[in-house]
Amino acid sequence: MSIRSLSLLRWFVPLFTVVSCTIWWIDEPVAQWMHANSTVWLRAIGTALDHAGQSHWVLGYSALIAIALWRTRREIARNHLLLFASVAISGIIANIIKVLAGRPRPPLAIESGIVGWEPLSWHMEFLWHSFPSGHATTGLCIAIMGSALYPRLSPLMWILGVGIAISRVVLNVHYVSDVMVGSLLGAAVAIVMRGRLTHRPLRSHGSPG
Repeated sequence: MSIRSLSLLRWFVPLFTVVSCTIWWIDEPVAQWMHANSTVWLRAIGTALDHAGQSHWVLGYSALIAIALWRTRREIARNHLLLFASVAISGIIANIIKVLAGRPRPPLAIESGIVGWEPLSWHMEFLWHSFPSGHATTGLCIAIMGSALYPRLSPLMWILGVGIAISRVVLNVHYVSDVMVGSLLGAAVAIVMRGRLTHRPLRSHGSPG
């Protein structure tokens, strides 16, 4: 077994353990608590972050920058295509897993007592697509790739990205473990794409003039 495989295994085992423990002992109590203690302000903030975390905003922005700068600043355009790819690839993977996993969202547990997963049942309804969180994948792509492309805005990118992920629990449309796995997926894809950036032209200028 290679050193890289051993390194990945070293991370996989504790992460798998943490996610499994969260599924068994944390997810439902947190969902019930959020249902009982939600406030107007929490819902308002969560809804705003929900809209901000729609992947089409990032996809549209990165595609627009790539098209606008393709001839004049090719490397910046290419780097924004990598941002596009990170959001698109992680989102597609998340959506495939959602359908395969068949995990009911918190509202089904709270309103109907349905908590059991139904893997490979091919549910296409929104309420059966809980695991993992697609918003969380987008949020971490924004945090990691956005920070790489716009280093001066790095704190804002991380606040926005992590906020988008947390908002899914605040709005009670995802369990904590859904957000954890979605975040890990988004981070993994974003880190791979970040490694493909040709250089960091925005580090000294702050924005794609």
